[in-house]
Formats: sequence, structure tokens, C-alpha cells
Amino acid sequence: MTPTYTISVDTGGTFTDLVLADQDEVIGLFKSSTTPDDLFVGITGAIEKAAAHVGLPIADLLAATKVFVYSTTRSTNAILTGNVAKTAFVTTRGNRDILLYREGGKDQPHNLALPFKTPYVPRRLCFEITERVLADGSVAVELDEAAARATLERIGELEVEAIGVCLLWSILNPEHELRIGELIEEILPGVEYSLSHQVNRIVREYRRASSTVIDASIKPLMRDHLNDLESRLRGLGFNGDPLMVTHVSGGVMRTEQMCERPIQTVDSGPALAPVAGVVYAEAEPDAKAPDVLVVDTGGTSFDVSIANEGRILYTREKWLGPKWYGHMTGLPAVDTQSLGAGGGSIARVDAGGLLHVGPESAGADPGPVAYGKGGTEPTVTDAALVLGYIDPDNFLGGAMKLDLEAARSAMLEKVGEPLGLSAEGAAEAILRVASESMRGFITDMTVAQGRDPRQCVMIAGGGAAGLNIVRIARDLGVRQIIIPRLAAGLSATGGQFSDISATFSIGQYASSAAFDFDKVNATVGELKTALTSFLDAVDQPGEREMRFVCEARYDQQIWEIDVDLGEGREFHGPEDLAWLQERFDAAHLNLFAVNQPGFPIEIVTWRGEGRIIRPKPALTTAGADDDDAGAAADVDVTTRTGWFGGEPMDTAVHRVEDMSALTRIEGPAIIEEPTTTIVLDPGSVAQVRPTHYLVEIAGADEAAIAAGTVGAEA
Repeated sequence: MTPTYTISVDTGGTFTDLVLADQDEVIGLFKSSTTPDDLFVGITGAIEKAAAHVGLPIADLLAATKVFVYSTTRSTNAILTGNVAKTAFVTTRGNRDILLYREGGKDQPHNLALPFKTPYVPRRLCFEITERVLADGSVAVELDEAAARATLERIGELEVEAIGVCLLWSILNPEHELRIGELIEEILPGVEYSLSHQVNRIVREYRRASSTVIDASIKPLMRDHLNDLESRLRGLGFNGDPLMVTHVSGGVMRTEQMCERPIQTVDSGPALAPVAGVVYAEAEPDAKAPDVLVVDTGGTSFDVSIANEGRILYTREKWLGPKWYGHMTGLPAVDTQSLGAGGGSIARVDAGGLLHVGPESAGADPGPVAYGKGGTEPTVTDAALVLGYIDPDNFLGGAMKLDLEAARSAMLEKVGEPLGLSAEGAAEAILRVASESMRGFITDMTVAQGRDPRQCVMIAGGGAAGLNIVRIARDLGVRQIIIPRLAAGLSATGGQFSDISATFSIGQYASSAAFDFDKVNATVGELKTALTSFLDAVDQPGEREMRFVCEARYDQQIWEIDVDLGEGREFHGPEDLAWLQERFDAAHLNLFAVNQPGFPIEIVTWRGEGRIIRPKPALTTAGADDDDAGAAADVDVTTRTGWFGGEPMDTAVHRVEDMSALTRIEGPAIIEEPTTTIVLDPGSVAQVRPTHYLVEIAGADEAAIAAGTVGAEA
């Protein structure tokens, strides 16, 4: 039988990762340098490597590829750099400054020297329309079409390329928004536009407005990018199903659907790492902790997410840029948070003699000093090379040679001499500062929010994760780490296990004190209709399922939490309401360790997710022999000097091709995979599995207490 393939691609800031699978199992990970000027060049480079691995020309591999899953940072980078379409904002009269004031938050409320926030759309491109819909959906003021036409003509004179329309209470009665959309098509043909009730149907006004203008601003860019990508893939021979693009909820959509809702691509890359993380946690029978802590360390960022008892957590609190000063998508997204730290993070000593690592990154071009592409600033990767963790002749499986002497020279000049340290001392300082930043970042996501990291098994992904993950985990008190064989492509691996899905939301207020059963059932019914239409429109194999959630809070609270409603229960009387109350109380207790059973609750938004569960491959077993599950492989283990805690140590070096399944490796040791390097500090032990490594850390509790992560009584 001719194999059929699935390709998943993740274009990161430094590398483009491609994971190839056939109908049975994941075959492998293939990396190519990301090419920012033309992402397709980097993608083609990865495809060439995958094709060579299976002994096929590119055209034949793509012809045999049934599904192509694509994840990109294109939209996120465009927003952060301001390279988006010139966009206008149209709203109800009296609400022109929604985007300016946001939600009123401020990091330093008493610091009057802080500049005021810059709105996503300049105020001169914000326009008011005479109309008014009330909170019950009734029309108080009819749309003034003559004035609306004049406004749109003025927008045309300003050469605007996209328009975001967000009118008050259009989520309950969208007729005015729909009419403005018709007028845009009539008066400004070819100008992209987004209507808020179609983009993000929620109550909170700023979040709905923000998501609408963001969606509109990237429509021209993403439509051109995705259509160009698919066209060029087809030109190379891809004739499978339409290109699938990942979205912020950890699933995938067809290209044409994503072109209509491009905001779903914003920050979508990190959403796939938790998907893969849960798969790997389920594949490890000896994992003892109930929660999964997923970290993904790439060249430019350190992404962290949590799965509670196997269920990925979601949030609407996604900021692009600094909190309060950036811009919010307001969509239900996988709860990942990012720190500007990674293998390419640049180290520098400031005028006061303090060492800083990141957030500036060397990226893919020029990259770390050791890459020999013109980089002059030492990075975390350079530090790991100087410490003996990376073999300069076997980087990326030997595909790239690193310049050790250049890295040492830059380390001494930029860090060692200013601080009075040797090259190795400077490298250790860089890795220590980077690790402490990452440890503190995870602490903010766990301990500061009432979660004990010692109750988590850690999944470590990303090409740079293995360099310092053991020291980070030890200081957190994490006892077990799972490092996938495909760690360097964790997000791309997640693309192999993601499902076709879409999420719909409806803002409909309800209170347990005066529950309107008819309105709630009508809202859930409307969501079911939308989900059914989505599922029916997708011609793909796989089980169909629906899941419903309400976003609720106790009376007088400000923010909501998700309450799982299963497959969509209807509400007909006190028993159903009591069931909802119990589920909310339990969810609140689980999240905050406190609740108020029976206290009135308010529901603000109802949400439904439709999912088509795609056939999944088995995790790769490449590099390990299940039949040889005995002791260590019968090969000579090489050694080299590695630096740990400022001291040189003879360090065993294990290559994946020399190991059998269930080999036990004690630190200090280094495991060299083709696309990543795993550093085992003294006191850690790795068990080799067919698909991953299980690292167990001795003394993690004591280290966490010493680091101040948790108290002695915890």
C-alpha cells in the first residue's frame, strides 16, 4: 500500500520545524532556518529534508500528503511590529475612545511619568455612527444611512485598507452592523472589513472592539499569505485536502475559513505545544503528578502552559505586548504565556555592571555568534557551547558546525572581562540568569496562582529546552520531566495531534437569582445550530463532537471562569440550575482553593466548541529498539568536560543512535539528539523510552525550598 503522509509545519522566530507522519506513526522532525523575508523558502528547505529522509522527490512526497497543517507567527509579528493594513474603526456615537481607554488598567497607577497608551487604531481613524441598539436588542435610534455613507466616503478619501465595525449591543441585534457591511461593499469595494458580532460575540466592549479591528487589520496580509502559501505548495505537487491552519484554541481550520477569521492565527503557534504535551504525558505510565506543566524553549521565546488533569486551560486574557499597554484579542485561547528568553537570547552587561539576558534575541539571522553568520553578541546557545554542553561538530545532527572559539571570544569580551570572569564563568552566569528568569516566570504562573509545581509533571520542548531544564525543574520542586524525542519541534508535533475545530461565543447574561430558562436554552440552541453547520461543512473523516462552556462568576465578582457544561444540557427547572451551581462551585474551588457554595452566580458568555477528531499517528519510535529493553546499549560511551556549578566534570556523552529503550543514564551526562541536546545535571537520572526521556530529579523539594519557590510547610 502506498503510504499517505501528514505534514505539520511550525514557523518560529529562528527555525522552521516540520514533523512528518504516515498513516501509522510519526516518522521524524526536520528543521530549516526560518527565512523572514519569504517564509516559504524555509518551509521548502524543511520539506526537502523530509523528502530526502523517505527517499522521495519533493513532488512525490507532497503528492502523497493528504493533510498539511501550518502554524505561523506571521500575524503576531505583523501586529507587534505595526506592519498591518491601515485600519479605521467605526462604532456607535459616543464610544469613539473604546480602543484608547481599553479596560482602564495600569501597571504603575501613581507613576504620572508613564506615557499614555497608544490605541491600536489612531484616534483620527476612529469614526462615530448615529444608531443605538439597547441591551434587550431593541432599536432605540435607527441607523442614519446618509451619515454612514458620508463617513465611509471620508474613510475612502483617507485611503484606508481595512475597517473594523463594532456597534453597541450588536451581539443581540446585528442588523445595523450588517447594513454597514453592505454599505462598505457598495461604497468601498475591495476594502476588507470585519463585523464584531461575527468576530467575537461577547459582552465586554473593549475586547470585542479590539478583536474586531485586529481581525480587520490583518485580513489583507493573511489572505495574501495563506493563499500564496497554498498556491506555491500546489505548484510543488501538493494535491491533498485544503491546507489546514492552526488557531488559538489548539485546533485547525481550513484555509478559506481562516482567511475570513485571521485573528484566530494570532499567537496560535504556542497553542500547539500543550496539545503535544498532553499526548506525551499520557504516553508515560510512570508519570505521578496529576497536572501537566508544558514549557517550550525556542530561539526567541519561552512559552509556558498548564493542563489540569489532562485538560488544557483556556483564557480570554491574551495580551499582545505588555499587559494594559499592549492589545487584547479577547478570544478564548489556550492559556500560554511567553517570556522573551530562549537559545538566541542576547547577554549584555549594563553600565552598572549588572548582567541581563534577553529579551533581545539574535533570531535566525545573524543568530548566535557560534553560527558564524555575523552575530557578535553572546547568547544562551553560545554559553551552552562554552560550558561543553553542545558538541560544535554535531549540532543539529552534524548539519551545522559551530565556531567554539568565536563564542569564547565574544563571551570574554562582552561578559567575562566586564565582570572579571573567565569564559566558562561568564557562560555559567548567563545560563544561571536565564534559568532564574524562566523559573520565576513559571512561579508566577503556578505558585502565585495557587498551584503547586510539585504536583506537576513537566513536559520540556523546544530546541533549547534541554540545556537548562533540569536546573529549572529542581528549583521549582518538580520531580519528573518528560523530554520528547521530538522536543525541538513540540509545536509542530502538536499539529499532528490537533483536531479540526471551531469555537463560537454568544454574550447572554443570566443570573441564578432570576434565571431566564427560555433565553438560556435559546442561546445554547443557537450555538448548537452554528456548530452543526460548521461540522457539516467539513468533509473530513473523524468523530464529531460538541462541547459547551459558560463563563460565570459569583455575584459582585469582576472576572469570569470557565464552567464545563458537557455536550449541552438544557435548563428547565431548579434541578438543572442546582447542577450548574454545583459545577461552578467545584470549578471555583479547583482554581482558587475557595468557594461559596450556593452563593448567586452570574453567567456572562456561553461558548460552544465543535470538533472533528482526526485520525492520529502513533508517536515516533525512531532511535529506540523496543526488543532490546534491557540495560545500556553495548557501545563505548564517550566523555568530554562539562561545567556544572562552576566546576569542570568528566561528563558522559550519549548519542541517541547508540541507545536502546529503557537505558538508564545518570547525571552528569549529556544526551545528543539530532535536533536538541539534553543536559543531565548531577543528581538527575534519565530513563530512555521509545518516544521520550523520563528524567527524575533527586532533592527537588529541598532545592525548591532553598530557592524560595515554596515554603518548608508546603
